[in-house]
Amino acid sequence: MKKIGIVLTVEKGDVIIRAQRDSSCGSCAGKAACGTLGSWNLKEKNKDDFDIRLPNTLNAKEGDIVTVEVPDQLILTASMMFYGYPVLAFLIVGAFAFQLAESLELSGDLFSAIGGLLGAGITWLWLMKRSECFEMPKMVEIQK
Repeated sequence: MKKIGIVLTVEKGDVIIRAQRDSSCGSCAGKAACGTLGSWNLKEKNKDDFDIRLPNTLNAKEGDIVTVEVPDQLILTASMMFYGYPVLAFLIVGAFAFQLAESLELSGDLFSAIGGLLGAGITWLWLMKRSECFEMPKMVEIQK
């Protein structure tokens, strides 16, 4: 997916880009051929805008209009890694802790809750360390 945005600031080799989320124009048949920014006023942020920090690989300057390429699978993969896997770890470790506590004649509910939270937390922290595995958004072109 490609987004067009404006460079707000340049900081230490990075740029902060403001782009607009897709709206009703996303279903327009002429979207692919539309090269204008329409009625965007990207200097003033509204609820449909988002800011993103990216490496300044194209030496963009403040005010430049840039095209940002976002990998199609990024949102699905990130959602699964940071929400799905920790929940799965919570359930599996919680069930294991429950069985272990019951076999030792301890409170299964307490150990299940503690074990599940520890499993989810450790999984989440481990996945945070692996975030460099993602193919991140990148600037691909400066509009003329």
